[in-house]
This record gives sequence, C-alpha cells and structure tokens, in this order.
Amino acid sequence: MEHREFVYSGGPVPELDGQEYAEFLLNIQRAVILSLEKRDLLSALQREHCLLKLGKEHFNGQV
Repeated sequence: MEHREFVYSGGPVPELDGQEYAEFLLNIQRAVILSLEKRDLLSALQREHCLLKLGKEHFNGQV
C-alpha cells in the first residue's frame, strides 16, 4: 500500500474540551474497528467484542 500524506488546508482547528476529545477518539477507534471488519481482518464477533470493550472503557472514563 502506498504511503499517503494528508495536509489540513481548512480553517482554524477547533479547540476540544475533555469530553469532546474523548468522543472524537471513540469515533476514530470505532471507525478503525469497522474498517478492519470491512477488510475481512476482523470477524463480526471480534468487532462486537471490541466495540463492547470500547463502550465500557468510554463509560468508565478510561478513554
């Protein structure tokens, strides 16, 4: 796979508070898990297990 570099060219980057940052990180982690499943690198059962663990960590304030 070819390495691609991304450059942000939009306006100023918004400031995120702790809660917004945690939600952003959780969404990125969910996207990675779903991407792995789509590429057949995770099974549906593995995806469910990962998402449940992410949810528990998020609600316990560990994210």
